[in-house]
Amino acid sequence: MQEFALKILDIYAATYEELLAVPVVKGRKSEDETFAGADRTTTVELYVPCSGRGIQGATSHMLGQNFSKMFDVTYLDKENKSQKVW
Repeated sequence: MQEFALKILDIYAATYEELLAVPVVKGRKSEDETFAGADRTTTVELYVPCSGRGIQGATSHMLGQNFSKMFDVTYLDKENKSQKVW
């Protein structure tokens, strides 16, 4: 599942860089900055040349099973057993 979140992050970065010509830095948010309920949050930070600062452009979250456990969201697998979604 982490691979999917990183793939989305690459799509965000490519959109900013190739379509909008805005340079970005890809990274991972600190534990304090991670989306509530997510296992981890990755981000693209946009560089603002006139100020030398960065701003958050887009985030991608690896939610794991936190929300499916909280809201009891399940599906039946091939063996007809109830599983929590990812």
